[in-house]
Amino acid sequence: MTPLALEDAVRSALERNLDLSIQRVQPLIGRQQIRQAIGAFDPLLELSAVYNHQERFVNSLLEQAAESGLIISNIFTPGGSLSGKLTTGTQYAFSLTAPSVSTNDPNRLFDQAYQAVMTLGLTQPLLRDFGTEVNLVQVRQAENVERQNLLAVEAKMLSLILDVETRYWALVYAQGHVDVSESAFALAQDLVVRTERQRRVGRATDLDVLQTRTAAEARRGELARARADLLNAQAQLRLLIDPKAAVGGPIVAGGRPRDEGSPVDLVGKLGTALARRPEIRQQELVIEKLALSERLDKNNTLPRLDALGSLGWNGLAGNGLNQAFRGTLPSRLQGQDTYTDAFNNFLNPNGNVNWLLGLRLQFPIGNKVALAQLEQTRLSRRQEELRLALLKSQIAVDVETAFNDLGAAAEQLQAARQAVSLASEQVDAEERKLPAGLSTVRTALETHNNLAIARDREVQALTTYASVRSRLDATQALPFETYRLVVGR
Repeated sequence: MTPLALEDAVRSALERNLDLSIQRVQPLIGRQQIRQAIGAFDPLLELSAVYNHQERFVNSLLEQAAESGLIISNIFTPGGSLSGKLTTGTQYAFSLTAPSVSTNDPNRLFDQAYQAVMTLGLTQPLLRDFGTEVNLVQVRQAENVERQNLLAVEAKMLSLILDVETRYWALVYAQGHVDVSESAFALAQDLVVRTERQRRVGRATDLDVLQTRTAAEARRGELARARADLLNAQAQLRLLIDPKAAVGGPIVAGGRPRDEGSPVDLVGKLGTALARRPEIRQQELVIEKLALSERLDKNNTLPRLDALGSLGWNGLAGNGLNQAFRGTLPSRLQGQDTYTDAFNNFLNPNGNVNWLLGLRLQFPIGNKVALAQLEQTRLSRRQEELRLALLKSQIAVDVETAFNDLGAAAEQLQAARQAVSLASEQVDAEERKLPAGLSTVRTALETHNNLAIARDREVQALTTYASVRSRLDATQALPFETYRLVVGR
């Protein structure tokens, strides 16, 4: 089996880990939320066409000339409108309708009349909801949320990388523990064989043989436990790097921890952590989002003063002049007998112009709802600022703790290596004494046991050192540089 390098394990986890895959969806959702917020300024186009047939009895002396005593009207009304809101807060509405009316109403001017109406209306807030700063708050908040989601992905990646590295070094320790246990078991078996030989020549007793066999069986049990721990360590790492991998698939960690000694420059590491940790930027964005909410809430405490304006034209055309009409048509109606003629005077100063200008003021008395909401947002912002200070303090403590732990781990590693060297010397010395009868089997067993413990502690100290170094790197967000990772939109 090809040994698994640490970098390969990390990259596999970043590609396949389900928790990270779930987290990566959030920025995509945030992007659609931005799109949704921008969509508030999309214009609304409305088109309609309505045909209306009406019949009613005459109900006026002026209508008595109607045939059969019924007023019959057929009205076809096509229309369209375009309305929306600008980022300045301006609301606009443009509409155009041109109903065609065919009727036998005696009060009619034309049997077939066409009346077109075009109107453009504007409402411009002057206090509340005025300007792009207020009207784009929700867009800015959506952008803020998307950035938070991207930083959440970074934070999740850092956490995942630390978990992978920690479990990888746990696997390295489990492999080393198995090696030490196998070596100790082999030495115990060899000691049994040699003790039995010595018994045959009268240099060892039955009790000595029994002691060595007991020790060998104890080593066998330790080896079984070590192999089970190795399988468990493989399963834990497999869950992170490839959740879909077959259960029981073996993993061999091929990396060896680097011994870089004790760490230096705690102040520099603190500065790096405070500058790079995504959690800090996330919290700053939470505060920025609340600042945007505060701007919107402050806007809602203002009275509403709107400038109103509209401009429009209407036109009339028709055919089948009412025979009861005895006057003269106005000059602008003469010759206007088709549907399109009803639009002739649009956008013409001499046409039938309608316009409106005005102001509208709304002033909520007391305004308790808006003022209370503003104060709540301010308090929430202050609360999040305190959380930011707490987060920075916690990160500083995490860096300092990891820094101190790494220094201690480096010293423990050196001590463990020295202990292995001394234990090996003791074993060699006892091995030379034992054939000559200058040492006892019990003493030899103790030295072998001490050597096994020392070797195991050396492996444990080395992997502990590597795990603590990974933790110190994670507190500074260094894995992005180590593994050359970039989180993009």
